Amino acid sequence: MRHSSYLEINLNLLSENFAKIQSLAPKAKLLPMIKADAYGNGLIPISRYLVEEHKVEKLGCASLGEALRVFEECPHLPTEMLVFSDTELQNPKYREAYLNLNITPVIHQRSDLDIVLNNPEFYKVPLVIKTNTGMNRLGLNLNELVEYAPKLKNRGIKHLLTHFALSYFPLKEGDKTHRQMDEFLKIRRTLSDLGVSIEETSVSNSGAIEQRFGVSETYVRPGLMLYGPPAVTDPHTWNGHQISRFVTKILKTFTAKKGTPIGYGINVLPKDAFLAIIPIGYADGLVTFASGLELNINGHRGQLFARINMDMAFIMFDPSVEGKIKAEDVVEIWNHDNKVITDIANQMKTIPYQVMVAISSRIPRIYKVK
Repeated sequence: MRHSSYLEINLNLLSENFAKIQSLAPKAKLLPMIKADAYGNGLIPISRYLVEEHKVEKLGCASLGEALRVFEECPHLPTEMLVFSDTELQNPKYREAYLNLNITPVIHQRSDLDIVLNNPEFYKVPLVIKTNTGMNRLGLNLNELVEYAPKLKNRGIKHLLTHFALSYFPLKEGDKTHRQMDEFLKIRRTLSDLGVSIEETSVSNSGAIEQRFGVSETYVRPGLMLYGPPAVTDPHTWNGHQISRFVTKILKTFTAKKGTPIGYGINVLPKDAFLAIIPIGYADGLVTFASGLELNINGHRGQLFARINMDMAFIMFDPSVEGKIKAEDVVEIWNHDNKVITDIANQMKTIPYQVMVAISSRIPRIYKVK
């Protein structure tokens, strides 16, 4: 556990993001995604806050284990958990969770649909079906659903959904996202014509919501954007707040001459430099490809130099910075401006999602309401 390094999470900013998303989809309800420890922000505090403060009726997660953890720690939380991928329906040991708790599997393959339709115990479990409209990852296609239509007609579909593969690109008429939407509408229309009732629908993930695409369905499913970063980065249109602020400190400073070897491996200074060591490394979000990342400390721009050293990293500055940065100074890796974490991700040749979830549990999460 770290002490001077922490992730400060502002729940008021989460509320502001929630309201901004609702304004983009005024006809829809929000089904927030809280997978991957609520994108690194803390599964339990975030889930509880969304339900208690915003009366969220449904939360989405990736695995049954995530859903179980929510209800184990918050047994009376008045919400439904939807498990979108790793449902464990094939495992009788875990299957009973859907019968005893307010957890619903998102059906995305024939074998799971057979279990839910043919097992009398599952009769009262809401039927939520994911359709494959062209992403070709998870989901049942039109022909498969038509084959199951007689049984679906007797049961009715509670929630029909799909997932867009390219909604993080600017939308253009006739592009893949539009084609996926057309296929979803075709599936919905075909099932309705076959007498299958459909109570709810959802299609829009963060990128689609940002572009107000598919937001007239019953629900929208915000993920990354709820926590701050945009899904669509070019152009940068989402003005949500980064709800987390990642803080650490300077552990040590020193000057070194050109040619001095630094840390693990064969890394020598290309010029005279002032160096600051920060006490975060692989388990704190600074994975190996963070080397070269530029950071601003006390108004001075420095660069992560050499390899990340397991639990430490070197920041290289011009020698003139000596005396202006010292041990115990606070270092803000990112703040509440979502452009900052987007810039960090771009420099690391990755995406903000990966940057956020890379921070392990040894970095404490501190929650603020004001």
